[in-house]
Amino acid sequence: MKTILVPTDFSTNANNALKYANDFAKAINNKIILLHSYPPLVGKYNMIPGVVAEDIAIQKKSSEKKLEKVSGKYIKVPSSHLVKAGDPIEEIIDAAQKSKSQLIIMGTHGASGLKRILFGSNTSDVISKSNIPVLAVPQRYRFKKIKTIVYATDLTNTINELKHIIPIAKQLNATIEVLNLNYSYDLNEDKKQAVEKKIKALSYKKIKLIEQKATLEKTMIEQVKKYLVKSKPQLLVMFPEDKDWFDKIFISSKTEELANQIKLPLLSIRKKIVKSK
Repeated sequence: MKTILVPTDFSTNANNALKYANDFAKAINNKIILLHSYPPLVGKYNMIPGVVAEDIAIQKKSSEKKLEKVSGKYIKVPSSHLVKAGDPIEEIIDAAQKSKSQLIIMGTHGASGLKRILFGSNTSDVISKSNIPVLAVPQRYRFKKIKTIVYATDLTNTINELKHIIPIAKQLNATIEVLNLNYSYDLNEDKKQAVEKKIKALSYKKIKLIEQKATLEKTMIEQVKKYLVKSKPQLLVMFPEDKDWFDKIFISSKTEELANQIKLPLLSIRKKIVKSK
C-alpha cells in the first residue's frame, strides 16, 4: 500500500484538505501519514535547556492529542501520525522522503501576497522545493470522483510526463485530457502528430490530445482557465521544472486570475524527467 503525506496546522483549510486526502486515498487504496510540524518555542524567558526541553515536550503532547482528534474525525483509511519540531517546510519534505510517500496533499488559504493567495505560504514553498508531487486543494473544495484529469503541456516532454500521470489515472479509471495551447505563430503540427502517434501507442487508452487556439493578448492562466470551465475536470496537472517556472506562470498573473485558478485541485510534479528525443 502506497503512502500520502498530509501536513496540517489544524486550520479549517487544513481540515478540508484532510477530508479530501481521505477520499483520495480511499479511491486509490493508499494510506495516510498525518504530519504536524512547528518551530520550537524558544524565547528570552526559556533559554535554559531544561525549560526548552519541557516546552517542546508539552507542545509535542498537545499536538499529538490534536492529531488524534482530527484523525478520528476525518480519516477512515489506514493512517499514522507524526509530530516534528523544526522548520515546517523542511520537516514536510524530510518526512515525505523518509516515509517514501508518493504524494503530499496540502490545503490552501488566503493570506497576503500573491503566492499566499495562490497556495498559502507553506504550500507554495513545498511545491517549489519538493521533488515529491504535491496536490494543492483549494479552500472549501470537496472531493469529487475524478473522471477527468487535465494535463497542460507545450508538447515538449509529453510522453515522459504522461508516464507519471497514467498510474494515477489508471487507479481512478480517469480520462487524461492533454491540453496544448496552440499559438498561430507556433508551427507545431509535426510535433502534434508525433505526440498523437506516441499517445496511441501507449497501453493506457483513455488519453485525448486537445488543441486550443491561443492568443498573446491573454495570459496562459486565463486561457487554461477557459478550457477548465468548458471541460469541468476534477484535477489539473502541471510539471514545473524549477522555481522560476512557478514564479513565471503564477506570480506574473493578476490576483483575480489566481483566485479563480485555485478553485480546482492542482497536482504539481517536479521530478527530474529525462527529455524525450
